[in-house]
Amino acid sequence: MSTSSIAVTVIAGFLGSGKTTLLNRLVQHAESGRTAVIVNDFGELNIDAAIVAEVTDAVFSLQNGCICCTVQEDLLAQLVGLTQLRPRLERIVIECSGVSDPQRIVQTLGYPQLREQLHLDTVITLVDATGYAALEGEFARLSRAQVACADLVLLNKSDLVSPAELERVRSALGTRARVFETVQAQLPDALLLAERSPVEGLKLTPLVARHDELFESWVWNGERPLDPQAFRQWLAALPKDVFRLKGLVHLQGSEVPYWLQHVGNRSQFSLAPRQQPTHAVQLVFIARRGSDLQSRLQDSWADLQH
Repeated sequence: MSTSSIAVTVIAGFLGSGKTTLLNRLVQHAESGRTAVIVNDFGELNIDAAIVAEVTDAVFSLQNGCICCTVQEDLLAQLVGLTQLRPRLERIVIECSGVSDPQRIVQTLGYPQLREQLHLDTVITLVDATGYAALEGEFARLSRAQVACADLVLLNKSDLVSPAELERVRSALGTRARVFETVQAQLPDALLLAERSPVEGLKLTPLVARHDELFESWVWNGERPLDPQAFRQWLAALPKDVFRLKGLVHLQGSEVPYWLQHVGNRSQFSLAPRQQPTHAVQLVFIARRGSDLQSRLQDSWADLQH
């Protein structure tokens, strides 16, 4: 490995665990111009990349597929291009989509065209303390795989569960990695960009199912601002098979748009930059494949537009 190889930090975790929040914190602490970010969204709109772009302009987007399955070749090409930038980067941060197995991203770093240019610094996996125990079947298996390859595990949203439940989740993780209980993905500054020894010989354990066969995603656009109360009621009634909902929304009575992040039964709105989006509302759904949710929700969505 070259002494000037670029450190790679991988941020992983199931849908809605807080990866983008952590990524924003990490980028804010990085030296300007020496860190590049690759963001992968499983959907037609890369909302996460747009949010991170508010912090740094060194954002590269991989969208509409799982970074470890359908867009792995794009990831390889993106990484090769980043190794050729001058002045040379010191760090590349890869935020996996919530449906990704980070072990496959680590495998990509070992390709011949990257082996001497990059080294894996750390894998940080976020776990949603409020939802980890409820995952079943292949979804639970994917979440366990994300934890299994982590150097650091953030047991995030720890303030939203009881101490007893938090301890049950911690015990269920079954990892030897360092585990930190976090709120809003706040990790001590000393750990955000700490220098670590390169990780060698990570054992890969491929999953049986392709992740893009477990999940489906679609985008809905709206031409009018939404009524805030009706929209919140609609969000609260979403079925549990909707793992993730995010996007840009304009609400009636407000002149500024908001980023929406919805996971489980919780919704978070934050101010978005004043911009001129194509639509007043742009929402990305990620749900259990085969659940027929898109058609089941169509009527209620149409009602919101009136």
